[in-house]
Amino acid sequence: MKRLPKLFIILMAVFCSLVFSTTVMAEALSFDITDKAELTKVGMYLKKIRKKSTQEAVVFDITIKNTNSVPHLYSVTVAIPGAGGSEGFIPAEGDKKLAPKAEGTTSIGIIYPEFPKAGYMIKIVAVEAR
Repeated sequence: MKRLPKLFIILMAVFCSLVFSTTVMAEALSFDITDKAELTKVGMYLKKIRKKSTQEAVVFDITIKNTNSVPHLYSVTVAIPGAGGSEGFIPAEGDKKLAPKAEGTTSIGIIYPEFPKAGYMIKIVAVEAR
């Protein structure tokens, strides 16, 4: 019985820290996505730029689905506050466009030594050409 109040306090502390940290991070994330696409997956990892270099890049793997009834080429821009941004396309290469209801993925790297603490921005726009 004596452990119950301590356990309750510990559980409440963990719960509050998770809720408040998620809220702070969610405010810093920004998404601007065209109505012609649906963001289905975002992956993020650190990768060395070159084997003999100590510089690292934050790489975003972004997957979208074409929700429109016609094929589109999509421009995907990722920005980290204070670090800069980079752009990629879906489909990543070639002159083809992403077919209706199809999914496509691109990898976008930004030179930065750690995962973004202040969040990041992802913008997806349907474009006519590269």
